[in-house]
Amino acid sequence: MFRRGETMKKYILTLSVLLALFAFAYAQPVKLGFVNTDRLLLDSNEAAEVARLFALDKQNWTNQIKSLDEEIKQMERDFEIRKLTMNDAAKREAQSRIDTKKAEAGRLLEEYFGDGGKAEQRYRELIDPLTLKIHNLIKKIAEDEKYTMIFDVSMGSVLYALPALDLTDQILLELNKDTIKPTEGTTPEPPKPEGEIPPEIKPPEGFGDEFKPDKL
Repeated sequence: MFRRGETMKKYILTLSVLLALFAFAYAQPVKLGFVNTDRLLLDSNEAAEVARLFALDKQNWTNQIKSLDEEIKQMERDFEIRKLTMNDAAKREAQSRIDTKKAEAGRLLEEYFGDGGKAEQRYRELIDPLTLKIHNLIKKIAEDEKYTMIFDVSMGSVLYALPALDLTDQILLELNKDTIKPTEGTTPEPPKPEGEIPPEIKPPEGFGDEFKPDKL
């Protein structure tokens, strides 16, 4: 029901805009165009570089947490071996050190991959300048070539448009003309458009569960 309602809202919005444009056309010429911002990000050299840099940062953070995990497991193995020869006070002290290390790993997991954490901040830091550049390119072309309105088909609000109105290739050419696509290794998935946080920011499901407060 929610999806149908959203679709109907988009349809009504599009229809309203088109009706307004038709009315406006009686007063002066109308020039329309559209772009696909999803494709701009998919094929942009800078988007590939953003994805590469973010993947490196994410891997570094993940490795830090994995290193702590290995340290904790070693501490637990040592404790299991030695606990039969330890008195109660030594056992409590050893368990306390393990719990402290787990709490440290939990804080690090939240710091890097929690809501508003370093991963999300880094993604925004990398992607926001690119989305702004795309916006400015679209605006420049609209002003230079006297477009009345340019739609974004990736938003799902354009039901039909003539292919001849597609400005995506023109903008992509401008976007890529002074950049080189990274070639080192396998290029990660490109970032999502502005306003979306990709699920890839989060670590794999279940990763770090043993460090969460209810597991300590």
